[in-house]
Amino acid sequence: MAHDQQRWIEELASLRRARTHCALVTVVGIIGSTPRNVGARMIVTADRLAFGTIGGGRLEHMAMERARELLAAGAASTESLDLPLAERAGQCCGGQVSLLIEVFLWQARQVAVFGAGHVGQALGGLAPWMGAEVLLIDSRSEDTLEPKLPSDPAFPVVFSSAPEAELDTLGPDTCVLIMTHDHALDLTLLEAALKRPFPYLGMIGSERKWQRFRGRLIQRGMNAEQLERVHCPIGGARPSKEPGAIALAAAAEILTVLSSIEAQGAPGTATSGI
Repeated sequence: MAHDQQRWIEELASLRRARTHCALVTVVGIIGSTPRNVGARMIVTADRLAFGTIGGGRLEHMAMERARELLAAGAASTESLDLPLAERAGQCCGGQVSLLIEVFLWQARQVAVFGAGHVGQALGGLAPWMGAEVLLIDSRSEDTLEPKLPSDPAFPVVFSSAPEAELDTLGPDTCVLIMTHDHALDLTLLEAALKRPFPYLGMIGSERKWQRFRGRLIQRGMNAEQLERVHCPIGGARPSKEPGAIALAAAAEILTVLSSIEAQGAPGTATSGI
């Protein structure tokens, strides 16, 4: 049983990494003669049985159909089903199986970094560790970028003469970090980003830089509630000013936000009897 439990958890984690939506179907109760015991599990995606079995036959087919209906509905949910085997599943066991179907709609973790300098590239390299899609955006050309990009970067880079326009291309759940080579551009990006509902908005710099920016933003009509959303300096307390250390501290801060977003999208609860 411990081995089986490890296998389904590993499969669920693999589907999460691939952002493949799925449903976990678990036998949570039995009455009389049934093909599997409590604790039997299977994982269903939109186009395949990814793991396990709850007993095969019409029972399994009905459970898979319902799981795919819930997946197609496009909302994270939890539903319980009571299936009398002889009456509805047409199986001769004669017992009854209670199932729990949990739908997982994995959200693509997105992080947009404005500025492809030392810290930006270090953050891009942490994309696998964060389990996120990290996009770097820079107003310079690739030829003038310092430091130069790796020959095969693990992150995409967008070169744009109007990086503030790229904010319109980002989803509302994107975590945004501002760390360009130009303080004036930082201020322009920050002002534009504050008008959007990004869950995380960070800017590289000292406390002194933030106080200057804060004053200018207040003059431009920003209120205290809006400005409280800004994380500056990013990463809070950190032991070093080295680019790698700043990137690690910022990544840890972002992971807290990403985990909160995913928790808000956890399955809800619904009940159905068949």
